[in-house]
Amino acid sequence: MTDYKQQIDYSMPRQNGLFPPPPYEYPNMRAIVVLFQCKAGIKEKYLPPELEPIEFGFDAIFISDYPDSSVGPYFENLIVLNCKYKDQPGAFVFNIYVTTEEALTAGREIWGYPKKLCDIKLSPIQEKDGKKKVYGSLTRKDITFLEVELNVLDDPPGMDPQGMIENMPLYNLKLIPDVSSNSTPALRQLTETNMKYKDFTKQFGAETSFVKSTYSKYDICHDLLKDANTNLGGFYIECTQILPNGKILE
Repeated sequence: MTDYKQQIDYSMPRQNGLFPPPPYEYPNMRAIVVLFQCKAGIKEKYLPPELEPIEFGFDAIFISDYPDSSVGPYFENLIVLNCKYKDQPGAFVFNIYVTTEEALTAGREIWGYPKKLCDIKLSPIQEKDGKKKVYGSLTRKDITFLEVELNVLDDPPGMDPQGMIENMPLYNLKLIPDVSSNSTPALRQLTETNMKYKDFTKQFGAETSFVKSTYSKYDICHDLLKDANTNLGGFYIECTQILPNGKILE
């Protein structure tokens, strides 16, 4: 198991913090990545003004299973939007869902990620109708608002997953409310984080079987995905993931 390194005066409560400082390591993780393209004009609704949309780039849905990590085992969903900061292409963190309080609070308090708790399922690779399939779903407040299924191929992906992800920094807008004012945040930071991947044991290309989104008043995924082109394929990976400290852009 990955060691939990407690540090006094790093996270609340200060004498027995809920999470340790980065970097975080995720050995033996597995994930599916479903590529899609937003309908033209949709991204501007969700990107901060410092970021420029790349309209015909690859947006992505990640669903991951972390059997071990620096904050314990959990599942995660990440939806990112292809964009650029100045001349640097990257991916804006549109939404993240996780299954544990440690993953939730660490992500929100350190990186400012827009995380919510959610019931997340990710099946193993299973034989169905003569094909190898992986199914993932997100359910929150009794509404299953996102379901995806990939047909996993025997061939490696047409792209290099490690190169694609590591050359696509994560951009995020970190907002912390002000205790004394509801009109302006106490902190507003545009940040960048560069994920690292190593020790790949499986890399398979995949065809998209389906992406189904359902309206929920508690979540905004359906607004993004309902008119998107979701038939772009993706990939399946098993490896070790490393989440380091980020940096402040503005």
